[in-house]
Amino acid sequence: MTDEEFREKYGRDPVKPGQHTKVKVYWDRIIIALVLIILLIFGIVKGIMAIAGAIKGSDDSSSEVTDAAVSVSDDGSSDDSDTQPQQAQSYQFIVCLDPGHGGEDGGATDKSGKRWEKDDTFNMCSKIKEYLEAKGVTVVLTRDDDRLLSLEEICIAANDSKADLFVSIHRNSADEKFKGVEIWVNNHEPQADTLLASNLLTALDRVGINENRNVNYGFIGEPQSNYQVNRQTHMPSCLVELGFITNDKDNELLDKNFDAYAEAMADSLIQTAKELGIVNEDGSRLHEGQYLSSKPQWNRETNTYMTENGEVVFADAIDPNAEDKNLKRTDVEQPQQTTQQTNNDGTVG
Repeated sequence: MTDEEFREKYGRDPVKPGQHTKVKVYWDRIIIALVLIILLIFGIVKGIMAIAGAIKGSDDSSSEVTDAAVSVSDDGSSDDSDTQPQQAQSYQFIVCLDPGHGGEDGGATDKSGKRWEKDDTFNMCSKIKEYLEAKGVTVVLTRDDDRLLSLEEICIAANDSKADLFVSIHRNSADEKFKGVEIWVNNHEPQADTLLASNLLTALDRVGINENRNVNYGFIGEPQSNYQVNRQTHMPSCLVELGFITNDKDNELLDKNFDAYAEAMADSLIQTAKELGIVNEDGSRLHEGQYLSSKPQWNRETNTYMTENGEVVFADAIDPNAEDKNLKRTDVEQPQQTTQQTNNDGTVG
């Protein structure tokens, strides 16, 4: 076949032995291919890194949970570090709060006549309840609205709730010169009741009050008597006079420190439950059954009071100066309990 015939048939010149065909190189295609290969490799590497990062993140999260659990100490307290998640403790005891007065009995009022004791007491008890329930404490209010209960109804409700601690909140009333916070306890001076009152007063004093008027025993102006809520409740109890509603500075402090007072009292109730051995440091229940005060226990059916050693006593008619706090005083007529009583210095209980 001639070269001409070859070209006609194949469209190119024949390659003869010893000759080389000149090959055309398409550089633009080669460059595009290299770029695509590089992008593909980069994508694969990024994908592998993302997968590795996800696996590592999961391991770190598990480690944080483990570290948080380890950060809780043997005594139940946890690390305060913001980076460590904390589990709220649940305290297994019952508190009964009594907002003084209510309904048609507004209690004492300030000099403007617009501020009523029943409102201050209800608002404070509600706020204390909020703080306690946030920590797992069971809280019972003797009234959850604006209504009037008799003192006996209040005591029955508290006893029926099987509460371990009882606190009745009031506001004091007197001449404007009188000021400060005082707390009243049964005049048999039961140790647990005294501890409860002392812890509450210390907590309030630490926040800031106008004057510390101490923990007192009996009934204002009549030490041989007791407030009904302190003589007919079975558990440790106290009556808090949360400042004088007739004193502008006391009212100013109550409004300014309202939340702080409530939180301080809530914390002191938890502290008291721990110190009395009702609950452990971690909040778990230690005391079996309802915690009872050592004061004479009221029998609702017979309306009598019995000491721990089984002696029936007059709960109010005792000699506050006697070594034996259970000593009967037959020469003293038991006074009628009222919602308020005026003291010789002008204060009202």
